[in-house]
Amino acid sequence: MSRASKVFLASSIALSGVTVWGVHYIQKLESDNMYQGVLKDEARLAEKAAALLKAAASPLSSSSPSSNPNTQAHSSNTPLNTPSSPVQQPAPTVDPECQTCVISPPPQLLESQSAEQRAKERQLRMKEYEDQKKLDVRLRDAQGVSREPTGSSRLV
Repeated sequence: MSRASKVFLASSIALSGVTVWGVHYIQKLESDNMYQGVLKDEARLAEKAAALLKAAASPLSSSSPSSNPNTQAHSSNTPLNTPSSPVQQPAPTVDPECQTCVISPPPQLLESQSAEQRAKERQLRMKEYEDQKKLDVRLRDAQGVSREPTGSSRLV
């Protein structure tokens, strides 16, 4: 090997090594910075818990809720993003224009049906399924399409 090729090989190996080391160094720095955020968050939560315990222990601080501008008026000590009452869902309805509602009504409506109504619904769906199968057979026969896939194109 010539001297120039040896120098080129050595410099490319050195550059690759420096690049790998640099990437790992940057990843370590980013990981350490993210972990600092976790530590700061834990410290902030601990301070908030201590402040809540202190506020709950002293009856004088609870008499003026507007004394701290950072707190929002709330009826309990639960976090503001926790719903105080269950969310009211709208009543289930079947929209006659909606194909999805007609094919599969909301479960609340199905639960409110009697056993006879559910049995009738199942029979209607079974009849529709059988009609669809018959239509599939007629269309395949009319178009000359085989029912079974060929062995070579079959997925396993």
